[in-house]
Amino acid sequence: MSNQYSRRPLILDLDFTLLHLEYIPDSIEVPGRTRSAWIAPRTVALLDELQEKYDIVLATARSWDGTKWVSDGLAERGVVVSGVVIEDGALYGSPDNLQPMDAAFEVENARALIESQKRSEWPDYEWQFDFKACLVARCQNVEAAAELHQIFEGQVDWSQSDQKLRFFRDGRKIYVISEIADKWNALQKLLGEKLENAAGVGDGANDVCWLPKVAKPCTFANAKLVLVEQIRARNGFVTPKDHHEGIAHILSYLSTGILFSNGIRSKKAG
Repeated sequence: MSNQYSRRPLILDLDFTLLHLEYIPDSIEVPGRTRSAWIAPRTVALLDELQEKYDIVLATARSWDGTKWVSDGLAERGVVVSGVVIEDGALYGSPDNLQPMDAAFEVENARALIESQKRSEWPDYEWQFDFKACLVARCQNVEAAAELHQIFEGQVDWSQSDQKLRFFRDGRKIYVISEIADKWNALQKLLGEKLENAAGVGDGANDVCWLPKVAKPCTFANAKLVLVEQIRARNGFVTPKDHHEGIAHILSYLSTGILFSNGIRSKKAG
């Protein structure tokens, strides 16, 4: 699959990285279950410039239903998304050809096992059926999600299943996912040796596994602290700005700042 990528990858997280909650006129709207997020026109213009030398790749915990709005919205404005890693690494591929990281992971079996042990004192939750290669439960608030995360990880008896699992909370959502599925492993499958020279932007806990490992990691000063520390240790780029201004600052830097060519550090001419 990596043969389709002819240029250096630019890997982008979505929520609070490419997408922000502040509306700006002429933004791309990305609807959500409770609120919309937006890609600012300046961000789109910068991505359009950057795609001259980068293959644009999205890496997100969203499902394809949630990611398709981004891919289609960018395409309508001339920005091509070459590849995606979605469901926090459970699915990867080109937008029209998605593959599971772990074909042996049985979503319905995991759901049935949880439901068979469900207790009345558990926090209320609902399943999100738009996720195809991992199991996702959504709670009414973050506190309930944190409690349910502990229940899934520590109280559910998984001995009836031979699957090795990873548990991850993203806001109000709890993921039950194959142990081998995360953004880094999926990006390796997607990009192969191209991943070594990638640039990347992210902000969250699930970006720690991959972002500090790429050639040019970038983030925001108000991102997850451990991520900021690791990126600074790699001499990556940390913008003091946030929201739409922050991602524009990072993309401008990638367009005009220090670049890597065949592993050699160089300054872009002009």
